[in-house]
Amino acid sequence: MRPLLQGLGVLFVVGLVVFFLLMITASRWMQLPDQPMKAEAIVVLAGDYSRPLYAADLYQQGYAPMVYVSRSRPTPQYNTLREMGISLKMPWEIYQQILLVRGVSADAIQFLGQENLSTVDEAESSRQRFGQSAVRLLVVTSPFHTRRAKMVFQQALPNADIRVLSTPYEKFPDHWWTDYRAARNVVLESIKLIYYLLGGVFRASEKPL
Repeated sequence: MRPLLQGLGVLFVVGLVVFFLLMITASRWMQLPDQPMKAEAIVVLAGDYSRPLYAADLYQQGYAPMVYVSRSRPTPQYNTLREMGISLKMPWEIYQQILLVRGVSADAIQFLGQENLSTVDEAESSRQRFGQSAVRLLVVTSPFHTRRAKMVFQQALPNADIRVLSTPYEKFPDHWWTDYRAARNVVLESIKLIYYLLGGVFRASEKPL
């Protein structure tokens, strides 16, 4: 019994050290951005408002003629405020406004999906829009989200050339634990990544609010 307990203790310590090292270096391994290339479309994932800023830059630089904005599911609190008569723009409407202000033509902006709840929803909405063709897409997201976004989109669109780009307008410091926002993103993204690798997904159709 003692050798078994000692072995389990060693495994626990090793696992703890590995976990600690992974968390310390999270700002490096979470990031897997590609370089922009000419593509058929730019897909802007829901989230930080720095994402449409970079999408507009890519459009202005001629990387793609169309920008597709993810239409995310509004939160219950958001719907409650709307029912109270408080006028609020939907997140994707703010994305659209940012793109327009930054010089993207109104004809070049389209919405993707209806109530995307997750990256999986966004990838599947992209598959519905672009099919199984060998299309090249520039997927714009936050730095900490690039690795998982690439995994999800490549699985959903295996024939497509997926280029996941990291917005330069959102910083991801190496010492992420010293920044509240970065720390929150690392913890949440780590959980989401582990859940996805274990086969778990979130879909709007499966998670009614």
